[in-house]
Amino acid sequence: MVAIAARALTKVFDDGAVAVDGVDLDVAPGEFLVLLGPTGCGKSTLLRLLAGVEQPTAGEVRYDGVAVTEIAPRDRGIAVIFQSYALYPHLTVAQNIGFPLRAVPLPSADIATRVAEVARHAGVDDLLSRYPEHLSGGQRQRVAMARALVRRPSVFLLDEPLSQVDAGARAALRGEIVALSRKLGVTTIYVTHDQVEAMSMADRLAVLRRGVLQQIGPPAQVYADPDTVFVAAFLGKPRTSLLEAAVYATEGRVLLDLGSQVLEFPADDPRTAALARHDTARVTVAIRALRADGPGPMTLSGTVRAVENVGHELLVHLDVGGVPTPAATSHLETPVVPRPRTGAPQDRSPYGLQPAHDLTEPPPLGEVMVRVPAPGRIEPGSALTVGVRVEDLLLFDRSGRRIRFPAPALDRIS
Repeated sequence: MVAIAARALTKVFDDGAVAVDGVDLDVAPGEFLVLLGPTGCGKSTLLRLLAGVEQPTAGEVRYDGVAVTEIAPRDRGIAVIFQSYALYPHLTVAQNIGFPLRAVPLPSADIATRVAEVARHAGVDDLLSRYPEHLSGGQRQRVAMARALVRRPSVFLLDEPLSQVDAGARAALRGEIVALSRKLGVTTIYVTHDQVEAMSMADRLAVLRRGVLQQIGPPAQVYADPDTVFVAAFLGKPRTSLLEAAVYATEGRVLLDLGSQVLEFPADDPRTAALARHDTARVTVAIRALRADGPGPMTLSGTVRAVENVGHELLVHLDVGGVPTPAATSHLETPVVPRPRTGAPQDRSPYGLQPAHDLTEPPPLGEVMVRVPAPGRIEPGSALTVGVRVEDLLLFDRSGRRIRFPAPALDRIS
């Protein structure tokens, strides 16, 4: 197993576009690291830099402490899988898997043994005589994985390998990829835009935006304790609402003014006194989906704008009349899940970006999401009041950095 390190890794293309901007990254031997971010954030370029397919403008890559920037990819002991399967249509599965070994070359008997072994690990040992045209998307991806692993690499790099696989096969393949990586003991870096993949597969998660590493850590920690407003907004479905607010501390009371209504923090909460030090500050409040039946010392009231029935629960779009954080303040292309259609679909976001996957328009004015257990009945246009706890609110300053409070026992806003 190999440890991988990137130091001040930077890639600037000929047109001046900065794809990777001073990334420092450490991957432990045998670790499964996921690079997550929206389309165009630089995660695939970073993977190609680590593989040696792209040459950095500045910085270096090290394998087990040895600089490999000048070493060709074929000499690094790596295996790379890109989005396309790139299988040879005129070769059988067995011939496709064994193709890299013919260039070594190895005796035919050794190749057959290695092919059978890796095919068994990848779950395609019953498909060896078939041709790619007779395989499903999931089967083709397993064959592509087997072909990459037949050389017994010490580093396994995957660039959105499941993007062309149907939804039904993706869930199974996610578990199989992780299990295969563990079984073979190979250091793995996996690129995806899909947060479900990232959260379910990663030992650690590295979130990127515009070539800059925003945060890295175990998935649960990154989700619950985001460092930046981008990370808070990017992770979480249903989407996270971002609202403008002002902090006021007066006569022993600490208020969070959302414009149309005010949240008064509990006087006996240790975080309240800490928030008082930010008196008159303008902040961004990130609110993940609240529970309609959840208790809380504070409340938000609003009008139901829309209701999504997802089977086990209802997702209620509640207009609380707040002011959404503008792009000029957050510097953020807000990733959200699509809202229920209310008119003609938009083909571009207000930021001029082509929507990709879960990137659509920003949240509407003053809206938060509320979870209602099924069975339940809530109609658009009805009034709803929900409880709010201090830990339901993630606060960020004008730079987009997290405002933290000294309350170690409380994991969300501490």
